[in-house]
Amino acid sequence: MTKIIYELSGWIKNDVDENNFMDQIKKILEDFKFELINEQCSKTKKLAYPIKKEEFGKFFTFYFYGNNKDIENFKNKIKKINEILRFIILKRKYLKIKS
Repeated sequence: MTKIIYELSGWIKNDVDENNFMDQIKKILEDFKFELINEQCSKTKKLAYPIKKEEFGKFFTFYFYGNNKDIENFKNKIKKINEILRFIILKRKYLKIKS
């Protein structure tokens, strides 16, 4: 089975502890046996428009190797996390990470 690179990006609520949130996502990735490549979380930023009545948020990104058959179940699991305001999962053809 070939590994596919995926990107999970989105916004979390401003008052969320990003370390706990990042650990929670890593645990879900481990549960699905996806291999984490890189993770990033920004500091608080003002949103261009309110999302779920929130005006500030933190942007996060995870890059990981996954497989096609489990990605839909992974997406459904991510949907249930209340701290996430909005997210998207993309397939990446290649990945260039800035140091």
